[in-house]
Amino acid sequence: MRKYITFTLLFITVVFGGSGFDKVGTTTAQFLKLGVGARAMGMGGGFVAVSDDGSAMYWNPAGMMNQKKINTTFIHNNWALDISHDFISVSFPTGRSGVLGFSLTALSMDEQDVTTIAEPDGNGQTYSVMDMAFGISYARQISDRFSYGHTVKFIRLSAYNEIASTVAIDIGMLLQTDFHGLKIGMCLSNFGGELKYEGRDLIEKADINDDIEGNYLSDVNLRTEPWSLPLLFRIGIAMDLVGKKDAYILNARNRITLSLDAEHPNDSAEHLNLGCEYSYNDLFFIRGGYRFNYDEENLTFGAGVKLELGILGKTFVNYSFRPLGRFGNTNQFSIELAI
Repeated sequence: MRKYITFTLLFITVVFGGSGFDKVGTTTAQFLKLGVGARAMGMGGGFVAVSDDGSAMYWNPAGMMNQKKINTTFIHNNWALDISHDFISVSFPTGRSGVLGFSLTALSMDEQDVTTIAEPDGNGQTYSVMDMAFGISYARQISDRFSYGHTVKFIRLSAYNEIASTVAIDIGMLLQTDFHGLKIGMCLSNFGGELKYEGRDLIEKADINDDIEGNYLSDVNLRTEPWSLPLLFRIGIAMDLVGKKDAYILNARNRITLSLDAEHPNDSAEHLNLGCEYSYNDLFFIRGGYRFNYDEENLTFGAGVKLELGILGKTFVNYSFRPLGRFGNTNQFSIELAI
């Protein structure tokens, strides 16, 4: 057990001990970095080693192995500046040692007026922007303590008449140790190609030879630069301080789960996410978290309830609240059905 803790602490020291510089603004598809799940965000985003609900496809696909039934999850995030962030997933067992899942992530906003230099107040037309990612995930149990999972996702960005698309993968692992059920999770997210916008608005007329008079103008494409995806590596630990079975302090009705994640993105500073969840009889939940080394956010809060709704099976309703400083507050809601 000591070697697992030593490895985790050593990794965090190496990641956070670097003296590199931030690369803010060097990647696109930033919606891939927005955390999904009211439970996860209520715990400050310290979730890579917990990952046992419908949001596991985002945080750590290896955690899908904790789902023993058909699981359907709907998540809505009222993000800053009237932007909507939504996530839908469904997963089901494919035998005793595998789980297959599908997910859809979307970032959207209301239609905006088209403005030009000549018409700064709008020309009567509107445009829309939407970012989407469709994922296919699979998790497999290797042993009673170790599982792995991966997600292949198709990413598509659209802005007015321009579109950019590519493919990326997520790879996750989850290890449960023999030290009071301590879990160690790791996940590499958004490893894939580059995104480059193309579309009809980039086509213009141009004279390909100025030395010849009277020749026809040809269609030319304005060149756009390719942009990398926001590659993100997470490693985290989680343990039940109070609870049943392997918890540090045994208690039949109350559970307190603590989690800690270290994040290393390729386009910004490293982060630490600390989370806590209190559960009474696995029916009522209160959550809190703290996010270190962020510009506009720190504390997070959340709550949830589990309901038995007959044919709908176990239903989890969760809510999280996250202040974003000058950008206001964000509220995230999620409903999870386990049939």
